[in-house]
Amino acid sequence: MRPTNRHATPLGHARRLICDEGFAVSMLAAVIAAVVLAFGFGATVDIVVAMLAIGAVTALAETRLHRRG
Repeated sequence: MRPTNRHATPLGHARRLICDEGFAVSMLAAVIAAVVLAFGFGATVDIVVAMLAIGAVTALAETRLHRRG
């Protein structure tokens, strides 16, 4: 049985998460930190990708915690 509410679908949840301002700011901070590591300190690709992954997980956790509170 399909949900009738468009926002109840997994894709709707993902769209709302990405459109959230807190998520966007957190991801921007992660990208800035990765760029500084990559160009400023000559970090390897592994470190830059790991930094972006940690930033994405942190942004997701922060967004979910702010919704609960």
